[in-house]
Amino acid sequence: MTESSSYPPYKKVMPNLNFIKKNGIEEFIKQQRSRIQLLETMIKNFDDGRSRSFFCKATALLELTGLASSLDKATQKIRTDKIKRNDVKSKAQILKAIINEIAFKVRIGTR
Repeated sequence: MTESSSYPPYKKVMPNLNFIKKNGIEEFIKQQRSRIQLLETMIKNFDDGRSRSFFCKATALLELTGLASSLDKATQKIRTDKIKRNDVKSKAQILKAIINEIAFKVRIGTR
């Protein structure tokens, strides 16, 4: 694959390999398990039927702290705005906007 690959997580191949070299495979696996948990939370609580691909790309590309922070911010905004529990479309829009803001700051496209 080349740098221009249309598969966005390709951007993380070298950083992932460098992380493994520096921290070991066990720490990398631990991080990946955390990513999976965050993705499962996003899909379970925020997937409006159109956001799954977006959430998958986000969890592959963004740092764990940014992902966890996004979920926390979205949850807080949902409470503050009194969004109904079953209004998944609004919840998805809120989380996606927060993730896009973080992705923009670190110059990663998730669309």
